[in-house]
Amino acid sequence: MKSRAGDRFKFRPELGRRLRELRLRAGLTQQMLAVGMGSQRKGNHTVVSRLENGRMANPGIGLVADYLRACLASFADIQDVLDRYTARQTVIEVETSKALAKVREFLPAKIDRAVERFDRGIRRRAEEKREPLPVPEARVKRARNFALSQIWAKRVRRWVVGIIETRHLLPGPDNERFLQSIAVRVWSALNRSRGRRAGRRAALLERATTLRAGEEAVDLEHLQAIRDGLIEFFRQAEMAGQLDVEPQLAPDEDKPMRGFQPKPDRRQDGAAWDKAREALVAQLWEEVGKMPELAGFDSQRLLLWYSVVRQLCSAVDHQAPESEACRREIEALATNEHYVRVGRDPALVRRLAAVVIPRWEELRATLGPHPLGRVRPPR
Repeated sequence: MKSRAGDRFKFRPELGRRLRELRLRAGLTQQMLAVGMGSQRKGNHTVVSRLENGRMANPGIGLVADYLRACLASFADIQDVLDRYTARQTVIEVETSKALAKVREFLPAKIDRAVERFDRGIRRRAEEKREPLPVPEARVKRARNFALSQIWAKRVRRWVVGIIETRHLLPGPDNERFLQSIAVRVWSALNRSRGRRAGRRAALLERATTLRAGEEAVDLEHLQAIRDGLIEFFRQAEMAGQLDVEPQLAPDEDKPMRGFQPKPDRRQDGAAWDKAREALVAQLWEEVGKMPELAGFDSQRLLLWYSVVRQLCSAVDHQAPESEACRREIEALATNEHYVRVGRDPALVRRLAAVVIPRWEELRATLGPHPLGRVRPPR
């Protein structure tokens, strides 16, 4: 992985603005500060000006320390700005993410999510064991191999469907699913016994084709036909050099098998629904401010009441307004001790609920059901 100059530290304008605030707080001009830093030459304030405007890309730490000392400040006063930089991803992490994105570029949505979860699992296990992450090349290679295994598992399942249809085996839906699972195990055994590990193939195949709990109804003749055909299929793919190519499905390979409809990727639809809901909540809040029966809002605590409206909408999103669970949630919201202490009137919360909930039921009906089924369907 190559580091890029653009990822290295630069003295950001944000940091310069913070320094300027410290100077003004100390009541110093740029000229006075430059003298306080120990510079007596003519035009010495230009260094301070360049520093504050972010035009000095890489000042030495000594220069910044002198600036802070002249302002009677310390590095603690700029620590949050520096911490935001050090919290960014490292150059290696950025490059690794790009390489992983390249591996996942042409994968179908379901396999893409599986690869993402796989890499997330690598990071989680490293954190749990308090061990360093694998080197980027190894991490990308593992993700690539996992993606390739998922691609071939999908191909194997499609191949099993083709064998069943061409040989008229008619195993039934449950047994067909079992045959597909066994075929994936057989393929994994063949893949793990390539090259120098070929001596393990017989034992691995024996283990892969041993029927597990629930698979006892599988016809042994069907299983033998799948096993033999799969070994030949693997041999042809290996001879053609197809086992190690970039993980990518051909366009026709992502089509459904025998009428099976894969679950569509609705994440973008869900995000659009959530955005539309936020707009409706904002519309509801504008309406609430104009309702005479809700007079009594403290203008100093508008954000607090906006939070109440949002929480009421969320409560109705997940349970019916007339349900006992919804009533308990509203009462808990009204009597929350923390919010009562900061000035939220429980009686006004109850009045607000009586007006907001029926109106929110009308507004949310315009959204339709959530694409991912995360909230209660509108009436």
